[in-house]
Parts: sequence; C-alpha cells; structure tokens
Amino acid sequence: MGVAGPRLREARLRRGLSLSDVAQAAGVTKGFLSLAERAKTQISVPTLLRICDALDIKLGSLFDYPSETVVGVGAVLNMGGVGLTEYLLTPAEQEDLQAIRSVVQPGGGSGGAYRTEADTIFVLVVRGAIELSVDGAVRQLRAGDTTTFAAQSMHEWQNSAEGVAEVVWVVTPPIPRDGLEGHRIQASTGRGKGRRR
Repeated sequence: MGVAGPRLREARLRRGLSLSDVAQAAGVTKGFLSLAERAKTQISVPTLLRICDALDIKLGSLFDYPSETVVGVGAVLNMGGVGLTEYLLTPAEQEDLQAIRSVVQPGGGSGGAYRTEADTIFVLVVRGAIELSVDGAVRQLRAGDTTTFAAQSMHEWQNSAEGVAEVVWVVTPPIPRDGLEGHRIQASTGRGKGRRR
C-alpha cells in the first residue's frame, strides 16, 4: 500500500482511535488493519473506502500529487485494488478533472464494487483488456476501446486477459482531500457512507 498505510495509521492516532475501534467500524480484523497500516498487505477499493469512512477521512488525503505542470510517469497512487500499480497524472490544483493510470496484472482489479458520487468516469484501455461491470452490466474493453459511465453507478473491474492491462481513468470532479469540498465515494457493503472517489 505504500504511503497510504502510514497515513491511515497517522489518521487513526490523530483521532485517538485504537486498531480495534477502526477495525470494528470498517468490518475488518484488527490483524488485517495492522498489516494495512504497515503496508504489508493488498487491500480492495471497497475495503479501503470503509477504513477511510471509519477514520472520517477522504480518500484523496492518502495521495501524493504531481508537483510539475508537465507530468511524466505520475505520482504513485494508493487507492486500493489488487494486483495493480496506479499513478496520479494530475496535480492537486487541478479542480476540473483527475486522471489516473492503472497498470493491472492478470486477474487484478478493484477487488469489489463501489460508487463514486462525481459526475462522470471516462475509461481508455491503452493495452490489454479489462472487464468493467457497471450496475451489473458487463462491458468487455480491449486496447483502444473507451467507455463513459455515470460515476454514481456501482462499478467494479478486473483484468480479464492473460497479459498486463494499462488503463487511463478520468474522473470529474477530482477525488477530494480532507479540508476540501468534493464528491463522495461509497463501497457496496452497506456499512455506512464513504466520502471519496
């Protein structure tokens, strides 16, 4: 989980919460949360959202943002998911949209369904293929394919091919950080409402 794990721990300690408090509220074990805080385990997007919700922080507060006007590879992004590496391609001051590049290993993906209370998500598959489910309807996307869907839809995705997939996601508006107004993101578990992508 990279830098996200220590930031989860910092947020928990800042609020005076124990591992047990947060684990119970997020519906995970104390051991799993401890591993997540030490960046020793992978975590699905919905699970990370539940942990953020239990800590009352926004997902964007876990991100490092590119500082340059011209962005190269991007800043490594930790927003959950299994078998993938993600990069944030837009700087913090960009208020209209946020671009994320995902490099996804075979079988990797979001690890579950979640919803984004933004306006729109645009998807471009650069290489490989992914299977995207939007409100239960499956979209098979191959290299060169694009699709757009309402961000409030329950969606999940995975690399459905044998090779590595590379995907660019554009979310409007950007995923908010703590202290900034923004939209909310919600996992599919029904365990409360998260405030993120």
